[in-house]
Amino acid sequence: MSSEIVFHEIPPLPIVQAHLIVVCVVVGFAVISVGVRFYVRFIKGVNLWWDDWLCLAALPQGIAMVVIQGLYTRLGVGYDITETFMNIPLILRLLVAYEFIFASCIASIKLSMLCFYLRIFVNDGLRKLTIYTIYFVSAWSIGNILQVFLICRPFRKTYEPLTPGTCGDQVGSFIAIGAFNLITDILILGLPLKTIWDLQMKTHAKIGITIAFLFGLTVSGVAIARIVSLLELDLMNLTGTMIYADFWSAFEPNLGIICITLPMLGPTFTNCTVRAKTTSPSSGPSGSSYNQNSKSFNRLHDAPEGFPLDTVYAENVNRAAKGAQRHSVREDESFSGSETALAQAHPPAQTTAHMA
Repeated sequence: MSSEIVFHEIPPLPIVQAHLIVVCVVVGFAVISVGVRFYVRFIKGVNLWWDDWLCLAALPQGIAMVVIQGLYTRLGVGYDITETFMNIPLILRLLVAYEFIFASCIASIKLSMLCFYLRIFVNDGLRKLTIYTIYFVSAWSIGNILQVFLICRPFRKTYEPLTPGTCGDQVGSFIAIGAFNLITDILILGLPLKTIWDLQMKTHAKIGITIAFLFGLTVSGVAIARIVSLLELDLMNLTGTMIYADFWSAFEPNLGIICITLPMLGPTFTNCTVRAKTTSPSSGPSGSSYNQNSKSFNRLHDAPEGFPLDTVYAENVNRAAKGAQRHSVREDESFSGSETALAQAHPPAQTTAHMA
């Protein structure tokens, strides 16, 4: 059998073009948000950690999803399979890559958010739950990736349907993965809420932080839409029924990249503005500026629209050095001023063990 792949370019339908434009815009915002995230790390002198690297790893995968979506637009997505049958071999090969990249990208996003929790929160109970969830999500992700290669025997039948062999319920596996994806999204987003509302801080600040975290529920909404679109998928008429499954599958991970970056971008811009007004030009970007300028420190406490997440993180690299001062921190100290308060309330040796 010849391995040459022949395909015929088909003019894209308007709805398919519109979907591609929307996803490209979302990708643009994802690139900007990740760029700002890393820019802030560098100007503040904060060490990069697993949450940053996993977020960065997710970005090219999200872009790859859109590249495949763009290829699909020229292969007849939206047309009946009787008009696109000559393109099915290439479409199925791209679908294998699509599934693999989707599973890997979603895993990177979820693990990045969980590592973000480990970086911010020092509550032992929450950290343990986060670590257990990391194990759970990792096992789930490995299963997702394996099913891409094991759903058909031999594997070649996955992209060449006429090959002798057997396949499991591919559409059913897509739906099951989507449902499990939705459940883990809600689990991850709900993990820190109790800890946030137990903090000694103003109610409006708690609400603001909660909203920043729960913005990720928009991804859960997209996951639901994706599951609904998968219910309508028919492999016997793949191109005619994959319009929305294709769209939501590319949209979801790129929106997720934006959502895992949002909790730190808001406070970053707020605190940068406050610092510009309250510190001298010679003040450095590192966490030490808080100790050198008590007025600026107090001003950050009072910033009405500021969330504390970036300052929690900014002092991460100095936790061990500040261990001798931890007993001076009281339980009623405001969380909204700095992550220093959170870090000092936890024994540095134990924190270091977690970070290791």
